[in-house]
Amino acid sequence: MFPDRPWQRLILIIGYPLGFMEIGLLFLSSQFQPGIEGVAVREFVDKVVLVTGGTTGIGYATAKAFAGEGARVVICGRTREKGDKALEELGRLGSDVRFVPADVTSESSVKGMVEFAIDSFGSLDYAFNNAGIFVPEPLFHDHQTGTWEKVIASNLTGVYLCMKYELAAMLRTQRKSDGVIINNASIVGHRGSRASGLAYTAAKHGVLGLTKQAAINYAGQGVRINAVSPGPTLTEATRSGLEGPADEVEARISLLNPTGELVPTQEIAAAVTFLCSSGASMINGHDIPLDGGQLAKL
Repeated sequence: MFPDRPWQRLILIIGYPLGFMEIGLLFLSSQFQPGIEGVAVREFVDKVVLVTGGTTGIGYATAKAFAGEGARVVICGRTREKGDKALEELGRLGSDVRFVPADVTSESSVKGMVEFAIDSFGSLDYAFNNAGIFVPEPLFHDHQTGTWEKVIASNLTGVYLCMKYELAAMLRTQRKSDGVIINNASIVGHRGSRASGLAYTAAKHGVLGLTKQAAINYAGQGVRINAVSPGPTLTEATRSGLEGPADEVEARISLLNPTGELVPTQEIAAAVTFLCSSGASMINGHDIPLDGGQLAKL
């Protein structure tokens, strides 16, 4: 029924547009509030992310997740060909993504990589230290020093070097929120495994140690540091370190998970983006295993 009193009509005339405006504001604000997973929608717009080993596998999936949320992303890798291919694919998401050739075992290369990110975008908000190798390793008594040094250099020293220059960059550049560093460890950083090698397991234990110690050192300075520990994940790197046809390798390593499935790279990426979000502001110095329950068997 249309109101018959003038003051009622005035309220109605004014109220309708205000009501629609309120609905619009509520809708817009809802797009930037934490969702079910605790990550604000489009929270990463214009944030600067560095992903090492970002041209394939877990790193690529993580770069894609950030780019899809509007972040500005720098990916690094050792080969220009893979970098150009990743740029072409990630560029379709509409975000600014750039590639820098880098070798995480070289301090000068790592320094240049971080400087490239700062020169490109002016700051560094998040870093995912993902680059590493997985190679066949013999038992301890047959192990070669060269293999040890190669694996440790890539999987442990590389993380150390990246953290060193990322932390320096985060501390000297202005950000509107905490800087976050996420290190890619492994469930073999928690225990040994027949499917792993001596140097690889030692390196991943070391990555968790670096993560925890640095988190304590930089707590209160605007930088949080955490890790993710994937279970068996079939990527280009792990495939190169396992012998046999691809389908046999996949079947063999998927049985290591209680679920009987491989860990999807997209789920690892989701864990990384969550740890970088405001919904994880009190998570510092921790590790998230993504292993289908494998560590629960201990």
